[in-house]
Amino acid sequence: MDGFYLTPLPHGFEVRMNASLALVDTAVEEARTLCMQKGIENSLFATLITIREGLTNAVRHGSILDKTAWIRFSFCVENQVIQMEFEDQGPGFDWKKALETTAAPESESGRGLQIIRLYSHSMAYSKNGRLLHVTICPSNAFHSD
Repeated sequence: MDGFYLTPLPHGFEVRMNASLALVDTAVEEARTLCMQKGIENSLFATLITIREGLTNAVRHGSILDKTAWIRFSFCVENQVIQMEFEDQGPGFDWKKALETTAAPESESGRGLQIIRLYSHSMAYSKNGRLLHVTICPSNAFHSD
């Protein structure tokens, strides 16, 4: 697939993809497959929605839908712990302020970080908000299918 490059890792994979919303689904499906292979079904919803929101934020806000920009996404499952990273080429943002903001009930956007925080065990930003590291511990999942 053009603009989507998957590299296997010992406990998962890394994707380098163009900043395209169409490629988000491809990355989500790769993660779904790995979760099923690793027996991580009890937190599949939490994991997949976290990936979808992280990648969508990187594409829309970090790369501003610039299909020539790239997004890096890594996904690893080891000892029943899911680690993922989302990185974009954008200028970064004030993530502390963004985490303090709550989307209005009638708003059609602005809930991505709230969703990631809700379904993850931990989340941390670096590189001025261009890199997000997320951990999900399936045995402590907040939601299960």
